[in-house]
Amino acid sequence: MKKINLKIKYRKKTGSNYNKKIRNKNIIPGIIYGKGKKNILIKINHNNLYNKIIKNQNNKKIIFNLKLNNLIIKSKIKNIQKHPYKNKILHIDFIY
Repeated sequence: MKKINLKIKYRKKTGSNYNKKIRNKNIIPGIIYGKGKKNILIKINHNNLYNKIIKNQNNKKIIFNLKLNNLIIKSKIKNIQKHPYKNKILHIDFIY
């Protein structure tokens, strides 16, 4: 399995208005979740994520080392929501 390092940040707010604002700044909202673990709301730079996913077409077999401040979370992509006709990611779900 391939491992990819990716920097992420906490996302404190939720809702469609907030998500639209950050998407306009080229930031993707997302979440990290797992059974019996607390959900973590995140945001990621679109270009960094998009380039790493496009280069690795079979992204279900990639392990992401998500760097959140000094914490590293190993996870996989659970779901990616894409815009219907633009090459843009709208939301991403990671599972750990």
